[in-house]
Amino acid sequence: MSWEIDFLKYVISNFHSDTMTLIMKLITNLGNYGFIWILIDLLLLIRRKTRKTGIIMAVSLISVFVIVNVIIKPLIGRERPFEVSSEILNNILIALPADGSFPSGHTAAAFASAAAVFCCNRKYGGILLTAACIMGISRVYFAVHFPTDVIGGLCIGVIVGVLSYKFTSYKFLSKNIKNS
Repeated sequence: MSWEIDFLKYVISNFHSDTMTLIMKLITNLGNYGFIWILIDLLLLIRRKTRKTGIIMAVSLISVFVIVNVIIKPLIGRERPFEVSSEILNNILIALPADGSFPSGHTAAAFASAAAVFCCNRKYGGILLTAACIMGISRVYFAVHFPTDVIGGLCIGVIVGVLSYKFTSYKFLSKNIKNS
């Protein structure tokens, strides 16, 4: 954990600026409560052409929420960086999250959504994977997660997204629903 605290202090010292903070705040806030991913999912569900992708993304989002927020975070109970280092606490620029640190829920939801969409449509999935990377970076930028929390969220999210695609596509979705 020592290297992670040092890394976060390095990020705070070398990358924080007013402009970057404004951009990162917008990005990280879009991930609060899965807002941006739920909005994208609703847009996919509305259109018949993209409904299958929307269903798969919904399964992925619900699954990753349960796995991360209901099971893993309470089970592991890892402290957040600002709970470990007063120097980091003094540099927090957003509201302090109250739940456990591992894994990053923002990152897990982002990668679960992006991976699910990527399995259905490489072009749009690629765009969402890029957005998911930026979401993960924003969590480290604000030092509300350790780098390994974000990596854990990435891994869990991708696995859940791919498994949601495979399970939902083969078990439940009719071949009449077009894949986007």
